[in-house]
Amino acid sequence: MYFYAENDEGKRVPCWHPAEARRAREVLPAGLSPEAVRARAGFNSRCVCFDCRYQFDLDLGESYPCLFRSGLSEDRQIKDKRQCPRCESGNVRTALELVGQTCPECKEGVIEEIWTGRMS
Repeated sequence: MYFYAENDEGKRVPCWHPAEARRAREVLPAGLSPEAVRARAGFNSRCVCFDCRYQFDLDLGESYPCLFRSGLSEDRQIKDKRQCPRCESGNVRTALELVGQTCPECKEGVIEEIWTGRMS
């Protein structure tokens, strides 16, 4: 999760779990309406470029309703173009999209999602 900081236009300030609410209070000005908080919030997805194997984060509009029961993730809009920042390829997948797929690097193993019982 990230928020756009008040005084750094366009700069995404990461707010890592489990202290995202505390960090958000440090980043955002006091007294913002819920709509203003939603407008400044975003969720990065871990991505990999299938062409150059570079790993990076993009906000592709994926929702995380389990994090915000208040509806913060409703009507999510894509904020980043699905493009590798290193080689500019559009052949990019999120970690969640890779579950069940053959590993793009070794071409042998299958990527699994392992539920640990904790959100990290």
